[in-house]
Amino acid sequence: TNQNLRQSYRLDLIDRRAGRTGPRRTVLGDGAADGLIVPPNNQGLVTAFYNRGDDGDRPAKRGVARINQLDPYTQGAIAELDSGYQVFAGQRDDGFYADIQSIFDLDFSFGAATGSVSKPFDSQGGFNVHTIVVNIPMEVLGDAKIAGVWATTHRVGADGQAEQVGRQGNPLFAEALIAIEDKDAYNQTMPRRDARDFAKYAEDPELGRVLGISELIPGLLRSIYVPDVIKVDLTTGPARLAGDPDFNERSVFGGDLLQSTAQDPFGNGGLIPGGWPNGRRFGDDVLDIALIALGAAGAAADRADLTDFSDFAGDRVNRNDITYNRVFPYAATPLNGRNHPVQQRGRARRALSN
Repeated sequence: TNQNLRQSYRLDLIDRRAGRTGPRRTVLGDGAADGLIVPPNNQGLVTAFYNRGDDGDRPAKRGVARINQLDPYTQGAIAELDSGYQVFAGQRDDGFYADIQSIFDLDFSFGAATGSVSKPFDSQGGFNVHTIVVNIPMEVLGDAKIAGVWATTHRVGADGQAEQVGRQGNPLFAEALIAIEDKDAYNQTMPRRDARDFAKYAEDPELGRVLGISELIPGLLRSIYVPDVIKVDLTTGPARLAGDPDFNERSVFGGDLLQSTAQDPFGNGGLIPGGWPNGRRFGDDVLDIALIALGAAGAAADRADLTDFSDFAGDRVNRNDITYNRVFPYAATPLNGRNHPVQQRGRARRALSN
């Protein structure tokens, strides 16, 4: 009741299916009247209920398995809309974990070669992001068997026109596989041009040249990254979530598989990855998965079982700094600005140096 800044938003569905004279826009929800409100950020003392023991001096609460266990700020910002849509918009923990610092340093030993005391290092550890989460009813997708998901970022210029300045599909394509001279072009285009303009970076990626390796299975990277949309098989049963039995953060390379009735890409009866590159789940160790697919874990001929890479060290960052929720909105509780892992690591290092 004492919140002095209240933010709301609108959720639109834009349907551009072939055969229509133009896009059809449907407003699914608009503003506070429809429950589309943004909860406060985790400030610490004034947002105590985000944090363990409802104490604003303590770290953020861990992930939960039931809706009624979510903190009241998150519960109150989940909107249930017509036709089965759910939506949440607000601050969440950054659920991506990886040593991106080493990738940009071109250190693919991830500190092991230098004995770096700062490694392993989670470059996203301790940070929050603003997140939009939408649950889309399956029936909206009709009889589609594969969905493709990507996002774009636009900025509005002085003339009021929106210009696309960023694109995100699968993790690490623009960041690690596309050469610098083509990154801007990638970020200003749409996936329909990928086969023509950017397929060469899936077939001969910059990162492969740096590492001096070739992909685990010929054609695998192209099947993942061209076009650069996250491909989701809609014919399987539910994907396992982080915290579920048999969930593996390395997806197919950890034996986490799902049964498809739409495809059989590996000639194994339709068993496909349980996580990325089939969709992308919170908890998927996408950097290790990408490195294995690229061939950094050794040639396929050297592997008796392509679902067991337990001996692969990768970047040695194997989990997020806080557990995820197993219920909508799935993303983890935003970290406490007063008490979070980056601060804790800094205190620990200072204590050691003293």
